[in-house]
Amino acid sequence: MVIHKEYALRRFCEVPLKHERSKELLEKICGSPALLKKLVFVTTREYLSNTMLISQVGTTEAGFELQLGYEAEYLTLANGNLKKEKQQIREAPIQDPLKAWDVLQDFIGILHVQLVFKEDTPDWYGEIAVPNEAIPPASLRPGWAAFIREQVDLILWAIALKEQIDEALRVRDEKLFRESLRLYNEVCQSCFWQL
Repeated sequence: MVIHKEYALRRFCEVPLKHERSKELLEKICGSPALLKKLVFVTTREYLSNTMLISQVGTTEAGFELQLGYEAEYLTLANGNLKKEKQQIREAPIQDPLKAWDVLQDFIGILHVQLVFKEDTPDWYGEIAVPNEAIPPASLRPGWAAFIREQVDLILWAIALKEQIDEALRVRDEKLFRESLRLYNEVCQSCFWQL
């Protein structure tokens, strides 16, 4: 059985929602095919950007919250060591569904939606909600997922530096070449896999 987003939202509205205006917002979203296309239902919104949480009466979660913004990660070299830094740019959370509707009119991108149920999660939601890939499965040891992400970041940085080295050679920029090569060698030494 294929579950459609509109069907999921309408089923969710069949029981009382914690924030009284949430149902009105969901009905408006159901009437907006363009906005429906932007929704991705998730099992949890942790570590995701552009999220909306809606809860049924009787849950411990907030009744409604729209959180827009993004998180960027970048690698820098400080004192010969690679340093991973995160920058979060988020707007203040919106807790009024009708204000959220106004903001969503101009929204571009994907909106991660978490529906919170009073009782067990119904099968129809399990069919449509995707697991949050930012949270490693319980089967992975703590730290393993972070190690993999860090290694992938290093590989991507090495690829970018290799292109920078090639460009420096092409334009005969010795300073850029030496700096890029030094960084590339440090990245390769930090990488678990041989590049």
